[in-house]
Amino acid sequence: MDSTLNYGNETDDEIVKRQMHRELQTWISHLEAMNTEADQLAKIASNKINDKTLCDGLLDNINENINLLNEFYTYRNVMNNIRECDELECDQFYMLQHDQVFDKYMEGVDNYRSVKDKVYQKLLN
Repeated sequence: MDSTLNYGNETDDEIVKRQMHRELQTWISHLEAMNTEADQLAKIASNKINDKTLCDGLLDNINENINLLNEFYTYRNVMNNIRECDELECDQFYMLQHDQVFDKYMEGVDNYRSVKDKVYQKLLN
């Protein structure tokens, strides 16, 4: 999406919906980067730290994030319907759904950070 759009020509509703799309794309991008990093950390845990349990935890986290990403990709497709909302109940439904997706995103980030911290602690010991 073009960030140089003139907000003066858009309704508040259009701005909010566009922002929701941007947020989702940011969350997806971050989860994809987390998977790449987790893969590299799993290799470190396996080859440098020699901790199979830690490596397995990272691989489990990657699988959880893949499932979460698939859910987010599906949600991104569903978000196309949000543009057709013209009733408050419809908007509220999608706003609630967006908040629930954000909560799942934050849970995934927190889980990953926890596993990643274990790798760093092992490296520092």
